[in-house]
Amino acid sequence: MKILVISQAFWPDTASTSQHLTDLAVDLTIKGHSVKVFSSRRDYENPKVQYEKKDKFREIEIVRIWNTGFGKSGKIGRILDFMTFNVMLFLRLLSIKKYEYNIIVGMTSPPLISFVGVIIAQLKKAKFIYWAMDLQPELSIATGYIKKGSIGEKILLGIADFTFKKADHIIALDKYMAKYILKKGIEPARNSVIPVWPVMKEVYNGNRRENPFRIENGFGDKIVVMYSGNHSVVHPLDTLLNVVSNLKDDNRFLFVFIGGGVRKQDVTDYKIKHNLDNILQIGYQKRERIHFSLGAADIHVVIQGSSSIGFTHPNKIYGAMCIGSPILYIGPRPSHISDILEECQGNISVEHGEVKKLENQLLKFANMDEEDRNKVGLENMLYVQNRFTRQKLVGEIIEAIEIFDQ
Repeated sequence: MKILVISQAFWPDTASTSQHLTDLAVDLTIKGHSVKVFSSRRDYENPKVQYEKKDKFREIEIVRIWNTGFGKSGKIGRILDFMTFNVMLFLRLLSIKKYEYNIIVGMTSPPLISFVGVIIAQLKKAKFIYWAMDLQPELSIATGYIKKGSIGEKILLGIADFTFKKADHIIALDKYMAKYILKKGIEPARNSVIPVWPVMKEVYNGNRRENPFRIENGFGDKIVVMYSGNHSVVHPLDTLLNVVSNLKDDNRFLFVFIGGGVRKQDVTDYKIKHNLDNILQIGYQKRERIHFSLGAADIHVVIQGSSSIGFTHPNKIYGAMCIGSPILYIGPRPSHISDILEECQGNISVEHGEVKKLENQLLKFANMDEEDRNKVGLENMLYVQNRFTRQKLVGEIIEAIEIFDQ
């Protein structure tokens, strides 16, 4: 089949969406399908970095679309970046021929990109697969970016509903997201639940103290509590930061924040305001080295916003569990994350605002023997290896796509 994919981020971008999509595209070509990707010329995290207009990765043809590059520093700038990409993408896709592609796969970044995709699929006589990494505008409404009851909310929800109804198949990441989609009147046969997978190519199995990333960054023998990934407005860091402040005099702990996003500056400001030496901030790591950075933690933080259940899916849990790390979850129950941790004993789970409980849990974790902490991590690793491998989950997505080749 000839497959067209539309997404803001794609290889060599380090955004999670890019890495998962790249895995899928590569495996589609291995199966003999022709894959072409339309993505942004600008790096997702650093829009000053621009890629070639036309490129190729493995057997995948890449066409990159111009859009504004204001970045994440301001709300209006981000909206302009999204709008210009979607408009320029739509105009570019109008030039493709009818029946040129069997399948169009649409993502969720930037918001409403799959609305563009489903219209083009209708015009060009292609089937449309909606891979819902998160749901917009629902997520923006839940977090206050879009005012509830406003005309904008009604218009955007109407656009989202149109996308659901016109998509030939929708891939949701968890049962909570699928439940919301089905409430829109979507037939169960048009909806699959397929989580994502760890994206690292390797796992660090060496001695904890000899991890190159620990050595380079001077972690020493501290208990490293790591938040790695996008610092999103959706997943508040307040509970974690309050605990960091409470433990500032406990020299056993180091809180490491890796990555970027709109709330990265919040961490910096909090560190300065409270004069915290137990916070270390580091930029995004390349995929080739992520097994060292993730493997340098003693426990990984996963956060889920209270109003975001069913609208987004914190996939950082898979990478953390894959490398054999215990998990510290801050978020509501039930959720996809809490469902996993109920099956994996020994991890830490608290709700937002439970600062004292989290502080006590971390002190208890620090007093555990290293062997006992490693047992928790090993159980997590085995759990992921049995359920969330790339081979298994990409295979399920490809099966959902290949149904339309029959």
